[in-house]
Amino acid sequence: MQKIKNIFEFLNNNSGIVQTVAMVALAIITGVYAYFTYKMTKIMRKQIIPEIKISDIILGSSFENDWFLEELKKQPEQIGKNSCFKFKLLFNVYNKSSGSGSIEKPILALRFTNNNFEYRISPTTKESYDEKIEERGPMTIYKTIVNDFGGAIFLRGGEFHKIELEYNIYDPSKELLTHIRQNLKSLEYFIEFYDNFHKKYFLKIYEIQPERKTYRK
Repeated sequence: MQKIKNIFEFLNNNSGIVQTVAMVALAIITGVYAYFTYKMTKIMRKQIIPEIKISDIILGSSFENDWFLEELKKQPEQIGKNSCFKFKLLFNVYNKSSGSGSIEKPILALRFTNNNFEYRISPTTKESYDEKIEERGPMTIYKTIVNDFGGAIFLRGGEFHKIELEYNIYDPSKELLTHIRQNLKSLEYFIEFYDNFHKKYFLKIYEIQPERKTYRK
């Protein structure tokens, strides 16, 4: 009983110290709880929020083809409105999270750094061709087949894809033709896209090569 009495006397005589120690202990416990709650939230977030990364971006450009560079050098006036320019975009895409997600198929942006003129090209997401149905004497009947490749790239958690996209410029504008003929050395390439949380990405392409020599190995 004497020991208990001494304890109560100590607490009464040192109530300020005891209260301070209790507050410090409570603060420590609250901090530890907040830390582990934060860690748990990050783990849970990683399980449901996708984390999509793009790497190894390669662009094959018509402007790098030997025939085009030769024509640009000797007969630039032949590069006219009826010209067709093709591009192939290769990249790897990986979802580092366990949560599913998607990104848009990127827009290809051509930017001339000498005056910031920009030309944007959407990827080819559909193809169509005529399939022969039957022949009736001199007449052949066809039907048009359309394949829709979709406008987005979907990835489950941990999924990895190698992507190849095509872009085309038909009947280029006069302003673009002028920039191609006069300012090709100032041309830089970028890709722009959004993920399914509407986060925007704008990435510069550093590896450029001839379109005719660009293919997925």
